[in-house]
Amino acid sequence: MKAIRFKLSGEYALFKKPYANNQPQSFVIPPKTAILGMIGAIMGWSKDSYIDKLSFEEFRYGVRLITSKIKKDLIGVNLMQGKSAKFTFNENPIKNPPERGQRSPTRFEFLKDMEWEIFLLIDNQEIRNELFKRLIIKRFVYSPYLGLQSLFAKIECDEDDLIDLEIAKEINDNLYTSFDKNQIKFKITKPVAFYNELIPIYFEKDRSLPQTKEMISFVGDYSIKITNKEELEGKLYQDEQNRFYQLI
Repeated sequence: MKAIRFKLSGEYALFKKPYANNQPQSFVIPPKTAILGMIGAIMGWSKDSYIDKLSFEEFRYGVRLITSKIKKDLIGVNLMQGKSAKFTFNENPIKNPPERGQRSPTRFEFLKDMEWEIFLLIDNQEIRNELFKRLIIKRFVYSPYLGLQSLFAKIECDEDDLIDLEIAKEINDNLYTSFDKNQIKFKITKPVAFYNELIPIYFEKDRSLPQTKEMISFVGDYSIKITNKEELEGKLYQDEQNRFYQLI
């Protein structure tokens, strides 16, 4: 099996947690839903059609958190209330806004100087090949971004980043990606920082009814011992260096 690998980074990122509305907060890894949107932007698919062109069931994704220390900035954004507001000629929405155009200061949690490694197994070989070609030559129809349109993404990919993976038959502790907490049981062998988050992996075409997985993302060295290796045989992937991947 051929998997696409690329490095994803940026000065700021905000993959908004849907349950943190009053003060938007970010997941520490890009959700699968965000990665599909990024693929759509690179390929030039419209927002209304990219889920039809590549459904969540037609590709699997894995992510490795490369950043060794998570840094966050709380930045105040002065949002204008009034999604349906209509201002008359005599109204000034900035200096003297009517009630429907009042501003609402909101603090956003941005991740700073982040870097990840993304792995994609795409069933459709034509889409996989075109996406890989675009990643190599950096020919994107729309600019990929990290959660918000103003947060541009940097992508690094070369000819060697179409890697071979195979189904793992024997499991060791050399786990390389973030993983599903409910599937992989483990013990931590030394003090280490990690994040436990409900990451969206699916939603309907109207972006409703999201499905999530409780994902563990380690910062730096994983330093874990997998305790249910027998249950995982045939459920993880491995590369030529005997590193193990969970692709969701």
